[in-house]
Amino acid sequence: MKKFIIMVLFVGLPILIYLMTIDNKIYYVALGDSLAAGQNSYGKIAYGYADYIADDLRTKNKLELYTKDFAVSGHRTTDLINDINNNKKALINEERITIKQALTKADLVTISIGANDLFYKMGLTGFDITYYNETDLKKYVDEIILDIEKLIVLTKKYCKEDIILIGYYNPLWSMKKSYAADLEATFIYANEKMLEITKKHDIYYVDIHKTFNQGSDLLPNPLDIHPSSAGYVAIGKKIMDIINTKILNSN
Repeated sequence: MKKFIIMVLFVGLPILIYLMTIDNKIYYVALGDSLAAGQNSYGKIAYGYADYIADDLRTKNKLELYTKDFAVSGHRTTDLINDINNNKKALINEERITIKQALTKADLVTISIGANDLFYKMGLTGFDITYYNETDLKKYVDEIILDIEKLIVLTKKYCKEDIILIGYYNPLWSMKKSYAADLEATFIYANEKMLEITKKHDIYYVDIHKTFNQGSDLLPNPLDIHPSSAGYVAIGKKIMDIINTKILNSN
């Protein structure tokens, strides 16, 4: 009997330790558009905020798995909704995984989406704005927020853990200051509405608007709306603040 108990402990204890350790680690899925994918200010997919978050979690020995393979440059909110409904597949660590599988396994999901919807409504094509009206733009923001709320509800259907929604910054300061000033109120309004729906659906919200204020050097290319690597680090730090204080400390 003693030999049997010793054998059970010898075999079972490492398994138990492994299961306890893996349960404390985070399966991280980054969803969204070019910001989630990490597109730099010169049109290349590079190191974005999600990569810096994964690095930080890995350093803390808290990362189980990380993927941004479901993030797509140019995606609008309805595109991401369709990806989930159609159960898009991706090759992750040489294993083909569907987005629903990833969300079901996820301990943490970050979402940056809706900016392309907003730019489209603003008539931002190329580097000019063809049409805008403040009253109409607020109405457009309300429409976009409805889609984002649908996305949140759909995501929570599969992910029962922590979700972080990332707000908008005004990317036009480095491109055309007159447009940036005129449209600043729209970005502020959009962020207020984003905050409202995160409270309504009990998920986290990250405000990055002030990080990219007027004259920010985090938007280095006047012909592009995407951040520098320092800009992505700044976004990643704001997200990690929530992860460190609200998520890791609660485990």
